[in-house]
Amino acid sequence: MQQGTARWVPLAMIVLFVLSAAVSMRGDRTPAAIGVDAPATVFSATRAATVLARVLGDEQPHPTGSAANAQVRARIVAELARIGVQAQVQRRFACGGSTCATVENIVARIPGESAEQAVLLAAHYDSVGAGPGASDDGAGVATLIESARALLAGPPLARDVWLLASDGEELGLIGAEAFVREPEFARIATVINLEARGTRGASLLIETQPGNAQIIAAMRRALPRASGSSLDYEIYRSLPNDTDFSVFRREGREGLNFAWAEGAARYHTPLDNLAHLDRGSLQHHGDNALSMTRELAGRAPGAAADADDGAAQDAVFFSVFGATFAAWPVALNPFLLALGLVLWLALGVRLVRRGSRPAALASASIALLALLAVLAGLGWGVHALLQTLGAMPAMWTAQSALLVTTFVALALPAMLLGGYAVQRWCGLPALALASLLPFAIVAVAAVAAMPGASYLGLLPLLAAGICAHFVPGRAVLWSGIAAVVAAGLWFPYAVDSYAAIGHPGLTATTLLSGVIVLPLLPALLSLRRTAGPLALAGLAVAFACAMLALARPAFDADVPRPANLLYAGGSDSARLYLQPRATMPAGFMRQAGFADVSRPVTAWLGWGYPGAEGPALSAPTLQVESDIIRDGRREIAIRVSSSRAASEGGLMVPGDIEVSAIRVQGQPLAPSRWHAESTRWRRIAVVGLPPEGAVFEFESAPGREIELYGYDRSAGIPPAMAAELLERDAVAMPIHGGDSTVAWQRIAVAEVPQAQK
Repeated sequence: MQQGTARWVPLAMIVLFVLSAAVSMRGDRTPAAIGVDAPATVFSATRAATVLARVLGDEQPHPTGSAANAQVRARIVAELARIGVQAQVQRRFACGGSTCATVENIVARIPGESAEQAVLLAAHYDSVGAGPGASDDGAGVATLIESARALLAGPPLARDVWLLASDGEELGLIGAEAFVREPEFARIATVINLEARGTRGASLLIETQPGNAQIIAAMRRALPRASGSSLDYEIYRSLPNDTDFSVFRREGREGLNFAWAEGAARYHTPLDNLAHLDRGSLQHHGDNALSMTRELAGRAPGAAADADDGAAQDAVFFSVFGATFAAWPVALNPFLLALGLVLWLALGVRLVRRGSRPAALASASIALLALLAVLAGLGWGVHALLQTLGAMPAMWTAQSALLVTTFVALALPAMLLGGYAVQRWCGLPALALASLLPFAIVAVAAVAAMPGASYLGLLPLLAAGICAHFVPGRAVLWSGIAAVVAAGLWFPYAVDSYAAIGHPGLTATTLLSGVIVLPLLPALLSLRRTAGPLALAGLAVAFACAMLALARPAFDADVPRPANLLYAGGSDSARLYLQPRATMPAGFMRQAGFADVSRPVTAWLGWGYPGAEGPALSAPTLQVESDIIRDGRREIAIRVSSSRAASEGGLMVPGDIEVSAIRVQGQPLAPSRWHAESTRWRRIAVVGLPPEGAVFEFESAPGREIELYGYDRSAGIPPAMAAELLERDAVAMPIHGGDSTVAWQRIAVAEVPQAQK
């Protein structure tokens, strides 16, 4: 009886492991879009998409300050009026961390029983210059309007709800910077911000704020199947990304930042359009926004939904198979870690008493860590090889599924081969115990340095430890339990590393897959006639998918090759440059008239492949308005104006200039984490440059000659070079700011100032 049961344990663990990995991906699924016949109090993605189509009109890019942006703004105001909300447009000159502009925020209020501790529902309506911004962030604006309609159809709320469609987010969060200075912002207690970094995917909670336990508890009540985790929050904080929520959080507001992130190849391109917007993602956005607004605005101001000190605590939180949302206070982490480590170490003692040699346990632990290091190197090597062969010419390509499958499958044969050797040398119990070591290391490191990630190590360690002390002799069972838990928690991150950061994340895919498989090795190796064929199957799948990725075109009609054209120069000469964010086809550069080697356009304007020369550009005018010494500091003011009526003008100042002393049209720059970065040149810009120009003020030490560059930038390239627009290949498209023309002028400010006080 026991022998028969034992034979079934490995198979049961493998089946549960596969099911856990498969079901874990439910968190990435989106709900079905609800139709227009839905009850009035329900969010309907179909209604929201209809609103968005009217707002975007002809789907032209509408960056801040453009005529197209003014048209979009007018349509948003009209859509709010259509549902009975009267909006005001707040026109303000404000600065982000490096760029200033006159922004026009759309602000409205849905009255509640109290005006205090209001809830802000926010999205931005400006787009980048390259695309129409249907997802980023037209979907957020449409969600805001449809949510407002549903709120008005329901009973009055306890608190006011403010609506903000901000301008200038793509320029550097300028609309948010303007809004936090408005008197309305003083009444805001909580913010729900809506964003997108792609055209589809689940609406994930990507960001909260320190002391988030109370708002996470509110989210668990309102969104029992929420997507996202405290690890997502930890990862987001480490990435070079900011949204309007960054400004609101800096100003001490609590809140939730929701975004989707799949389809990143279309992000900030012409394909961020209505045709590629996933309505399931829009429905998920709306479900999150409407439910959380009702939850947060439905409580009377001052009502405590949680413990008195709940707002001061951080939470560990994560989705469990997309079916429920788990959380615990970060303060519990040290106790859970201590319990997990004690259980693991005590298990080692029990295994020694059952006949395992201490040297074998130690050797197995060292060997498995070495195996993971080898696996990481293997993933890196295969990545480098495929990149050299041309399979990954851009961050995101059309063979994404093939590439992810390649790097997931790559882990299986390597882990089986290494695990087999460890089992032969050290024994099955030693292999099983050592397979928990990576989770113990992750748990210790996360509790110490990244508490939001602690559950990834703690839960597999605790699950195996508790199970093992009931059945210490069933190593296949308790290590398999750790593998099942790890698959449910880790597998989405292994698969989504590519979606999150592009092809560099594929090396992490192989390593994470190896860590997940590690505690399953005792079960896999127990099926002796199956382990070998499994290893060969994994190798065959990895090889086949890699070959298919090499054979399939990297770009197509839905996944464009990102490349911008830049026409740059001054009054002497100007030249066209190609600035691809992807490897161009072999021979294309020469056929299209571009050099084969990229070089700096200027010392401060980035790199590009030189192309045809064209007509000279009228350079911007730089004029020293004042240059004085006051209280031992040199104060300089430079006016930059454009003779060709360019929409943007700016000044490049040396990187050691003190940022806190810089003023643009009298306005200081907003605080930014990027100000601390060391750089040779710092760009300070004004979008919507007035005809008379803009004045840039900064301070410097006396007795120093200062080299400055003034520039102006306009969208597109001159008509004389219009034929060159065809020089991109058929699947290449502009990205981010799009094609542009830049002219510049150098000025040297002498060591001796004009005046002295």
